[in-house]
Amino acid sequence: MIILNKVNTNQDIEKMSRLATDIMKKHYDPIVGSATNDYMLEKYQSVRGITQEINDGAEYYFVDLDGESIGFVAVDAKEDYLYLSKFYLDIDHRGKGYASQMMAFVKDCAKSRGLNKIKLNVNADNLNTVAVYKRFGFEVVEEYQRAVGDGYSVHDYVMMFGEK
Repeated sequence: MIILNKVNTNQDIEKMSRLATDIMKKHYDPIVGSATNDYMLEKYQSVRGITQEINDGAEYYFVDLDGESIGFVAVDAKEDYLYLSKFYLDIDHRGKGYASQMMAFVKDCAKSRGLNKIKLNVNADNLNTVAVYKRFGFEVVEEYQRAVGDGYSVHDYVMMFGEK
């Protein structure tokens, strides 16, 4: 059974940045290339990036199993939906039902805030993850390509769960 623990301190943020970098390097380097991934990690998963997201209203959670952090989740309540900003599990712990427990936590977060929709962005080439979100009841509602800075761009799907 996993436990989700909220990031509360600067030390937690530093630990989260290291965890995110480790998990996301393994996952995204083969999909988007190391240069693009390194840029995105620096922009969004550095101590500065995570701190900014938390200051803007997001909540980060460690996914802990037997005292070890094996993943992380970040959510941000918007006016009429919960934005699922981060949903990552270390590759060695996939396929064991932990993602289902993580998603139950996310859905409970939405419900506890009176929100009936969850939205997320996912790289369109991240086929396994897109399939996982579809199994959780998410549907693709938009596709786009946008510049993220320094000549890098992303090709994403917006996926949504809940009321249309």
